[in-house]
Amino acid sequence: MIKIKNLSYRYPLGTKNVLDHVSLEIQKGTLTLVTGASGTGKSTLLRCINGLVPHFSGGTISGEIQVFGADPIAAGVEAMAQTVGFVFQEPEAQFIFDTVEDEIAFSLENAGIPREEMERRIQDALQIVKLSHLRTKNIAEISGGEQQKVAIASALVTQPMVLLLDEPTSQLDPISADEMLKFILDLKIRLNLTVLISEHRLERLLPYVDFILNMCADRTVIFGTPQEVLPFMEQVPPIVEIAKHFGISPLPLTPVDFPKEDFVQARLNLKKKQLPTVSTQPICLSIEGLSTRLNDHWILKDISLQMARGEILVLIGPNGGGKTTLLRSVLKMIPCSGRVELNGINAENLRFSEIIQEIAYLPQNPNDLLFAASVIDELKITLTNHKQGFEKLDFKDFLKPFGLDKLGDHYPRDLSVGERQRTALAAVTIHNPSIIFLDEPTRGMDYHAKKRLGTLFQQWRQQGKAILLITHDVEFAAILADRVIILEEGQIIFSGAPQIAFTEFPAYQTQTARIFPETGWVTSGDVIPEI
Repeated sequence: MIKIKNLSYRYPLGTKNVLDHVSLEIQKGTLTLVTGASGTGKSTLLRCINGLVPHFSGGTISGEIQVFGADPIAAGVEAMAQTVGFVFQEPEAQFIFDTVEDEIAFSLENAGIPREEMERRIQDALQIVKLSHLRTKNIAEISGGEQQKVAIASALVTQPMVLLLDEPTSQLDPISADEMLKFILDLKIRLNLTVLISEHRLERLLPYVDFILNMCADRTVIFGTPQEVLPFMEQVPPIVEIAKHFGISPLPLTPVDFPKEDFVQARLNLKKKQLPTVSTQPICLSIEGLSTRLNDHWILKDISLQMARGEILVLIGPNGGGKTTLLRSVLKMIPCSGRVELNGINAENLRFSEIIQEIAYLPQNPNDLLFAASVIDELKITLTNHKQGFEKLDFKDFLKPFGLDKLGDHYPRDLSVGERQRTALAAVTIHNPSIIFLDEPTRGMDYHAKKRLGTLFQQWRQQGKAILLITHDVEFAAILADRVIILEEGQIIFSGAPQIAFTEFPAYQTQTARIFPETGWVTSGDVIPEI
């Protein structure tokens, strides 16, 4: 059992408590979803349970924590390591070794596990996360989603009593995320494991959780079963949002639970949504026969597509399917064959500096772009690199749509994952590019941050910018997409309307599409127009 009593914590130099007199008890063998808006202390609470707070972060802490009889405040991280497994929000931040197997073996070596037992556990962990084929690979060479699986395998291999996961599915495709959550549920049952998962994408977790811990902006917490907590939550999945609107009780947690009574269907006045018309705007990016290979393995095979001005093109598909490679190939960051035209000009005739003048690129890991002393300095670096002046620019005004106008003087690497993501996005777009490549831009963002980001993307679309968006967040993609491409094993298997992509491909169906098949509805806004 995990017992927390009157727990309060304030970070060094902080003026307010991140956690304020939190008290709760989590029973052994349960799965608890920790949710709430960004900045409400979700990650901080998890780090208190394994001792990272305050032993690594410093700060001021008071109250009591008991984790199966151990006190992490007194014991520290090393002493808690065999009891509590932890997967960070940014898996790449916790890697120490170069290869997959060395990373997984590290914690076992520290615990003095015999070589034969170590080998068995490594094999089991890799099979569980379906990465046996990557055992000897360099971690830097695998996809972000695959890195997340390595981090989870590393936490599970020690067979802890408590497993803490900070947004474990944020970089996983829908099928991999569902498989991972089913595995965690199975592990919880078989080993009587106590699991806490912090996650913004509630639709993925609700079918599996025993309890919800909702951390509110006023520092209060609500703890109970999903049916007890969901009515009081502002940020809920589409299925709960629709059910609340129509007064359905008890609240459904999955599309299967949604009532199909005639009165509900009648009130919805079902009408099939029309497919969007094809864009008539000028083509700004054309790709023909693009192929990329690494050693003897084809990563991309004969990719052809076009993007029009004022279009949001969403690219989805399984982890390792070639999505990131496609973006990097177009940018000449990876050698490839085929033809790429940028605004009608063969990219072969363009220097890299000329390409990035027109195409902004936000990679999966925002830390790759953040080196300056402040958020505003990051913007100045971009403008300087593109030989643009900034003396008359109102940086605070520019940062408002990103939700960063109060953080201009902050050191970027001290910000949250979502804030760093938005800082990097602001930095790569301040020079006014015509095309924007985004690789998992909603990582670490809560509902409000994603809504703000979606509004910004729509403004860019109205300005005639073309956006190529890679995401595993199908609910977010369904709201924005003008067109969807599904990329699997380096090949395009679908290109067309979101009403088809998010209804006819089971792996990518939204909750709304599962509830109301054959209507063409893919978002809660299709059902409730005022949303």
